[in-house]
Amino acid sequence: MKKKAWLEMMDAGVRDALNRLQADMTALQESRQADTKSSAGDKHETARAMVDQELHQLSQQREKALRNQSELQQLSDAPCEVATRGAAVETDRSIYFISISFGKLPAEDVKPVYALSPVSPAAQAMLGKRAGEVFEINGMRHTILKVY
Repeated sequence: MKKKAWLEMMDAGVRDALNRLQADMTALQESRQADTKSSAGDKHETARAMVDQELHQLSQQREKALRNQSELQQLSDAPCEVATRGAAVETDRSIYFISISFGKLPAEDVKPVYALSPVSPAAQAMLGKRAGEVFEINGMRHTILKVY
């Protein structure tokens, strides 16, 4: 499984997250509307404030998912020679896909595949490097076998 499949997998994951977030937000808004009709007093205000806080958190998560979706749409599966945004960096231990912060991808590769943001410390350690070069993450040295 290579970059195109990873991009499709992450796009599907982001779309699923957006759908879940939208459903959760709709349910909370409906709950708040129903609560408005049936409650009064301090208890009502506290419940409403809690719902508003949850809606705000969901809204922030949705904004982040939308940013991730936008970043994914800007990436291509074109080959790369140096570790940069959109590159897959295969080391002696793992494969790192510099894309969005998505974590470990369920890939069928022999080595684990991790999708990480270009601003993450791990990506920062490898940016600009080529096959044969070495970088360090958390005190562990990684040798780049290939960049694609």
